[in-house]
Amino acid sequence: MTGQLGQQVRKGQVLARVESSQSLQTYAIPAPIGGVIVQKNANVGDVASDQALFVIADPTKLHAEFFVYPRDAERVRVGQKVEVRTLSGESRLVAPVEAILPTADMSSQTLMAHVHLPPSAAATFRPGMGVEGSFQVATQQAPLAVRTKALQRFRDFTVVFAKVGNTYEVRMLELGRSTPEWTEVLGGLEPGTEYVTDGAFLIRADIDKSGASHDH
Repeated sequence: MTGQLGQQVRKGQVLARVESSQSLQTYAIPAPIGGVIVQKNANVGDVASDQALFVIADPTKLHAEFFVYPRDAERVRVGQKVEVRTLSGESRLVAPVEAILPTADMSSQTLMAHVHLPPSAAATFRPGMGVEGSFQVATQQAPLAVRTKALQRFRDFTVVFAKVGNTYEVRMLELGRSTPEWTEVLGGLEPGTEYVTDGAFLIRADIDKSGASHDH
């Protein structure tokens, strides 16, 4: 018995040897694929049953599963781009819908969208990990846009905080269309300007206390 839980194995590597109770002949059990042993149901001296001795997962071949409810079903299709994020939001990638399948609960008419993740996802996404996803149901071009979470209310204006050297300046914006991720900017900000996204509310609190430089 050489295969151990959590072990990285290659295709064809012998994981265990079993002995037939009838012929007393010994047979090698090789790994059918390369990957990581995620389940082990065999120990020395055990009697083999119909249960799998080992379960191997290939971390480079991942897909994410999303429930699609009836009200959204018509807007989700194979090939559609999905932004997949870890629950912390620190890691994200864009991947396509590879299949749309009915779920076991047919009465709810809920569908399951399978999103194929690229091999590079194995660096931050693991089997069994909870994720969030945003489906791209339509696209529109915007000459300039900022992250919606960067927008803050400041003195009756919607603003972002631009980084200028070691300080921050308020940029009062004229805004257009908006999604939870991006908001179109019609005026008040030059393309290429570095601005605060995460923690923008902390910058606002500091500016409220100490004052700020304003661009009109």
